[in-house]
Amino acid sequence: MVSGSWLDDNSPMSWRELTPLATTVASHIRDLPDVCLVAAPVGDHCDRLLPEERAGVAGYAHRRAAEFSTGRHLAHCALEDLGKPGFAIPRGADRAPCWPAGVVGSITHGSDWAVAGVALASRIRGLGIDLEGHGRVRERLYPQLFTDRELAMLRRADPRQAGLMFSAKESGYKAVHPLVGEFIPFQAAEVDVDWSSSTFRLRYVGDHAANGIMDAGTGRFCFFERYVFTLFMIR
Repeated sequence: MVSGSWLDDNSPMSWRELTPLATTVASHIRDLPDVCLVAAPVGDHCDRLLPEERAGVAGYAHRRAAEFSTGRHLAHCALEDLGKPGFAIPRGADRAPCWPAGVVGSITHGSDWAVAGVALASRIRGLGIDLEGHGRVRERLYPQLFTDRELAMLRRADPRQAGLMFSAKESGYKAVHPLVGEFIPFQAAEVDVDWSSSTFRLRYVGDHAANGIMDAGTGRFCFFERYVFTLFMIR
């Protein structure tokens, strides 16, 4: 299984290394053989959408349609690497992707890049990925996003940590919600970051016991260009 693939925007099945995203992210995912990640620049892939997916771009402006279609196109490629080609990934009632039976997955995009990740549900129960501009979380938003413990930590942290913690909570939510189906407010999860290993853990501090499955997960992160990329999985 491919653990990190980087897609040439001009050909759906022609792979090449894209710098710096490929080299930076792939260096952190080599020991995750059960996860298939595919990344590429955002482009117009609406002609590659399957019929069940086309409703997802109805009424969208060109840029939003490009983000959606790139994410779905990459997810198709990741599923093919996983040995499950030809499946549509429509949008569910909660607007999240609907994955084929036996598969867990996640899609994310920034203004320039999109990433899709998939895994077999028999190996990984929950998978979430997120791509964020690491400087976009402004200090005025901290009280809405972080607990008192996290706020104290941010006062002495690397200036990129707020973006990292925000992204970690997003990827954690994407991994947990399909399993539990319960909303997780930002302040119901706390992030512990290990900069030396580029890993993080999430701790659920809310009052919905089933969301405590988050505590069993593990996360990875890396920075490139102006982005932070996070991946969280629950085995």
